Amino acid sequence: MDAETLHALPSLALERLDVGWTFVLLLMRHLTFLMVTPGIGGGVTGIVVRYPAALVFSLAAFKMESVVPLPGDIGTMALSLFAEVILGAVIGLIPILIVAGAQCAGQVASGTMGLNGAQLIDPTTQANLPDLARIYGDLAILLFLMVGGHHIALYQLSGLESAIRPGSFVLGAKGISTLVDQSAAIFQMGVMIAAPVIVALLLTNFVLAIISKAVPTVNIFIISFPLTIAVGLGLSTLALPEAGHYISRQFSHLEDLLSAVVSP
Repeated sequence: MDAETLHALPSLALERLDVGWTFVLLLMRHLTFLMVTPGIGGGVTGIVVRYPAALVFSLAAFKMESVVPLPGDIGTMALSLFAEVILGAVIGLIPILIVAGAQCAGQVASGTMGLNGAQLIDPTTQANLPDLARIYGDLAILLFLMVGGHHIALYQLSGLESAIRPGSFVLGAKGISTLVDQSAAIFQMGVMIAAPVIVALLLTNFVLAIISKAVPTVNIFIISFPLTIAVGLGLSTLALPEAGHYISRQFSHLEDLLSAVVSP
């Protein structure tokens, strides 16, 4: 948007309701995206930044050639707003699914180590995720921001590459298929990241079983619990760089995934 159009936008919004309606649609699109995307959305403290950012992004994405007429009935207006909400939510959902895959790895590894029981016997933290899942999830969010994934998502959302007419977005069959495949990849990604811990603890339990048979007087239960936690946490720390590379490779396909979702 050039400076002349920017200065004339308030008067245009008053004189032409279609201009104001188009801006409202773009605002709803960007506001929904900023509320759901990882690293930016969520949290009460982010409201101070989120809503002004939505205004700025909507102004940047506004183009006079993409102005849509004001609908004549409330039903059509509601459908147009709903289409923009779906667009913003879908664009923000793709990176969330990748972050969810990293969190799934932490949950699988914590369950194998026996750390999930801490949520049942120590509810003081009020956390719904194991600590290891939280670490993997935060790592994925940091990598999403470091590789510029939010820039790619905003570029697709603003329609700078292929103009998305405000209020006309429809999630097609290709987009639905992409979302389903990416949802299924959560579990594959979780197992791939947690594979070193799973295999190592499987071998550890196998060795402990042999020891319990060879030396029945040894209390394996007392030994196994701290041993499996130590082995699991140690291997999780050693495998953290490789997990970061794997998550970064997942984000490298973000542009193709988003293009498939927004394509008709």
